[in-house]
Amino acid sequence: MRLHLTLGLITALLLVLTFRYTERHHFNFGKVQSTAQQMTSQPFVPLPNVLPPQLKKLTPEQERGIFWNDKYRLWKNKGLPFQVDFFPLSNEFPSAIQINTVDNRGVHALAASPTFFNYLNLTFSPPLPVETGYAGFYLRYPINKPDSLDGFFSVLGAGYFRAIAKDQVYGLSARALAINAGVEGKPEEFPQFKEWWLHQPAPNATSLVVDALLDSPSVTGAYGFKIIPGAVTTVEVHASLFFRKTVDWIGLAPFSSMYLYGENAADHFNNFHPEIHDSDGVLIHTGKDDWIWRPLGQAKLFQIYNFSDENPKGFGLLQRDREFQHYQDLDMKYNVRPSAWVTPRGNWGKGSVVLAHRPSNNVNFDNVVLFWHPEQVPKAGDRMELDYTIDFYMNDAQRPPLAYSRETWIVNNPAPPAAPTVPIAPVVSGQKGAAPAPAPAPPPPAPKPGDTTPVMFMVDFAGNGIENIAADHAPYLDLHFSPPETKIRESSLEKVGYDNSWRATFTIIPFKHNVPTEIQCRLLENDRPGAKPLTEEWTYTWHQ
Repeated sequence: MRLHLTLGLITALLLVLTFRYTERHHFNFGKVQSTAQQMTSQPFVPLPNVLPPQLKKLTPEQERGIFWNDKYRLWKNKGLPFQVDFFPLSNEFPSAIQINTVDNRGVHALAASPTFFNYLNLTFSPPLPVETGYAGFYLRYPINKPDSLDGFFSVLGAGYFRAIAKDQVYGLSARALAINAGVEGKPEEFPQFKEWWLHQPAPNATSLVVDALLDSPSVTGAYGFKIIPGAVTTVEVHASLFFRKTVDWIGLAPFSSMYLYGENAADHFNNFHPEIHDSDGVLIHTGKDDWIWRPLGQAKLFQIYNFSDENPKGFGLLQRDREFQHYQDLDMKYNVRPSAWVTPRGNWGKGSVVLAHRPSNNVNFDNVVLFWHPEQVPKAGDRMELDYTIDFYMNDAQRPPLAYSRETWIVNNPAPPAAPTVPIAPVVSGQKGAAPAPAPAPPPPAPKPGDTTPVMFMVDFAGNGIENIAADHAPYLDLHFSPPETKIRESSLEKVGYDNSWRATFTIIPFKHNVPTEIQCRLLENDRPGAKPLTEEWTYTWHQ
């Protein structure tokens, strides 16, 4: 009896210790969700500026000389396949985020000592504080070579993160949320990732799990990421969002990118590079299984385009042009910057894919934003669960599984000059008896309010077998314009003998100035109703 009591007490004690250990050490995504939900009852507090005075005096060039000392790389001493470096605070990123590691012993806050960084020839007086903080981090993995740990996933600033696949360099950014992005008269709200949890991987791991806590004046959130690097780097995202306020304009699964000019641009800003952009177009796979392509153009004014849909199958910002000769940039390597594609999980309901595009002459400014905008906007007190994956990749023949628009050229034909009314005779100045100089030709008449300039478009389609169609069995060129008063002057479709692609050429006369012309173009198997599409639908908005 005493033995049974003793064993019972020991068992009870072990259970108590186990529960205490679990309560104290066990960490899961539910705790991030609980924290995010609790924060909605508290006022938003932005991350403070904690940049030490010594670092505020540095120039951008000096700041670029500060980098992580790889002997302190997280998990290096364990020989794990994933390892982590960290970004220092700077004048551009002066706020410190909390970074934790998670292992089978629990959660551990990471110290942030200035001794972990290389400062090259910089010296500071007085010395930097013992605890400086981190602005962000980047993950390393043998993504390119088995014996080289290369960076492939980066977190730095607000709710931004970037990723690349094998043999790529960083380009566009993914974001947690876009709030009031592209809304005139309203400041954009930038939610912040305030805290991160990096889960220690197994010795043979091929993926890494990280969790994050998001905060902003309107919304808090718990984000869970499963990151899988490779020839396609996939990021699986689960987000639980809790709304402090009603949000009138919200963008889900957003991207930000840079487009300065491409082959269809008139202004190259006196730059010798043929093209400069991180992305060159938007691809959408609609809920009705249509594929829509919108090439980016050089914006003359702020523009927003809405592509209405229900339960979209996917959308993304792509960098299709992979030819080095089209960029001629050995340093920036625009030809190997990633495309990024969102695949929603579950039904996202009614809404629209939104493209917001601002004019820019600055290669360092992200002037393109893409996101999903739900028709039903969240209200104060609402909770939203969101699941999707993002693929970062070079090329994908199944996006779309049809022929694709490879290049777009636009020629804005000027009106012909008016013929002179007085014949011009050669005159030698001072020659006796020479005929007087003829009167100058009158200027061409000013255009009437309704006059518009004809515009010629050339669109090349290639890929997925369209090259195998014989030249004497040409597909049907399906063209549509809006408004209906738009006139088409000529159109043609011909096979390009050099590479067997197909070129659609057409000239439109817009209805009137300041009325955008919407254009849709695709190739069909024939001209019969319900004919099978051979290409994605190329779309464009022409402003005159």
